[in-house]
Amino acid sequence: MGLLNMGAFEEEWQKRFGNYAQEYAAEHLVSGWSEHGLWRRVALFEALLKEHDLPVPAQVLELGCGAGTYVRFLANFGHLAVGLDYSLPSLKRALVADPQRSGHYAAGEAYRLPFGNARFDLVVSIGVLQVLWCPEQALDEMVRVLRPRGILVVEFLNAFESIALMRAAATRLSGRPPRVRTYSCFQVCRWFMQRGLRCVQRAGVYLPPRHFPWLGRLLAYPGVVHLLESLPGLALVAPHAFLLIGEKNCMVGEQR
Repeated sequence: MGLLNMGAFEEEWQKRFGNYAQEYAAEHLVSGWSEHGLWRRVALFEALLKEHDLPVPAQVLELGCGAGTYVRFLANFGHLAVGLDYSLPSLKRALVADPQRSGHYAAGEAYRLPFGNARFDLVVSIGVLQVLWCPEQALDEMVRVLRPRGILVVEFLNAFESIALMRAAATRLSGRPPRVRTYSCFQVCRWFMQRGLRCVQRAGVYLPPRHFPWLGRLLAYPGVVHLLESLPGLALVAPHAFLLIGEKNCMVGEQR
């Protein structure tokens, strides 16, 4: 696609996020989610976080914080949370939503994080990889600022989802650049391992098509999700997105 398309792709998304934050006050709309989509992601993140022992307080970074949902969530658990975003209007929304300043907020880019090496116990990036042209470069930075044995939580859109496959085919036929980037679990796991991260957990984000919101109530039942997860093939194609959790190898930190 070339550097020109890379720049146009990312500039368009930065402009889009700025417009979202100026037009909307609701947190899910600031990030471009549906309300159910935001709720499902936060609930899944909370469930996953309980399975990992973080020091309290932990030093936490949310990369691409938008309106600061996860920053405030983590701060409520006693963690020292920093939210970083490249959209100034989004950061303004985060500050308005956090009048007690339970978290800290900074402007910056995923490719050049303004933090020293091995600064954070936990790095969280939700809804970011899909709007980056060079996700591996961003992952390099996330790993750099993560402490040895630190935890990285990354969300990415599922390339194998049926709707994503149809959109990808239509995009190739039209010759247009993709609106968002999608990835397979295998690809992102490989990126993790190449950077000294041990993949410790994967969880699917199951969302209904926006035209069938009633399916969301069905997916809210744990038994339904458990059934989907128990079928290997379906567990790879049914989720709209995935949360992947990696732990940083001690040797990576020592080499740095």
